[in-house]
Amino acid sequence: MSLPTFGIEKIFNLPYKKEDFKIVYHAPLNMPIIPEAHKHDFFMLMMISQGSGTHTIDFQDYKVSNRTVFFLAPGQAHQWQMSKNTTGYQVMFSAEFMLQKGPLWPFFTPAAVPALKLDALSYDQLTHELQLMEKEAAAHIIQHRLQIVLLLLQRWYAAAHPEAVATAANHLINRFLLLLEKQYAQYHEVSYYAGKLHVTASYLNQVCKKASGKTAGEYIRERLLLEAKRMLTLTDMDVKEAAYALGFNDTSYFSRFFKKYTALTPLDFRRQL
Repeated sequence: MSLPTFGIEKIFNLPYKKEDFKIVYHAPLNMPIIPEAHKHDFFMLMMISQGSGTHTIDFQDYKVSNRTVFFLAPGQAHQWQMSKNTTGYQVMFSAEFMLQKGPLWPFFTPAAVPALKLDALSYDQLTHELQLMEKEAAAHIIQHRLQIVLLLLQRWYAAAHPEAVATAANHLINRFLLLLEKQYAQYHEVSYYAGKLHVTASYLNQVCKKASGKTAGEYIRERLLLEAKRMLTLTDMDVKEAAYALGFNDTSYFSRFFKKYTALTPLDFRRQL
């Protein structure tokens, strides 16, 4: 059994197979508690106007508070427990709906901090843009208003996380991360990605290290560990199945790899939850 993947139409019980955009204002939030983690096949912005609680994204807990924005990219596992009086906007959109397909938005990269606290003035500006978007019927205008919202969020995110923005703006790292996201389960070696990018493994490691503080090898390892944790926590796959799905032909090697970087065996990690 794999982690449930929900489309926008599934969440809102829409009578058609695909929806590219949806904006909802919650006053209060209609589902203050989502006890079981799931993932989406779309991007989501969750803007908390008022409320409290916890939003868990890929096994990390983030505090829910007034004027907080949460970012979710397709494939990320999340669940939340929020107070019943929580209010705010939920904006969901497909990759196809976005005007800017690349470079990666810094808050949607796999290693990004998926939360941003805004001051009152910035949040008021964001709310104004969302209200305009909410009233608009023309899809092409909504696309441009969404672009404005994302650019504003990128400006504020850059002030809070300048290193993340520098990483996303680097063309080589951007291409590497996009390639990694598609092929992390098949290829674990820096040399493979470097070859695809027409650079040496040493150069790719140096560029990543300078921009983000992490080598290309560390990016690969972190991505594998994240997916392993998702599988062990959110599915009923056994360790052998998880290892094979992630490109490890030797279950023992997978277990040693997992324990080396988490201090727990895969089974111990699953049992502690």
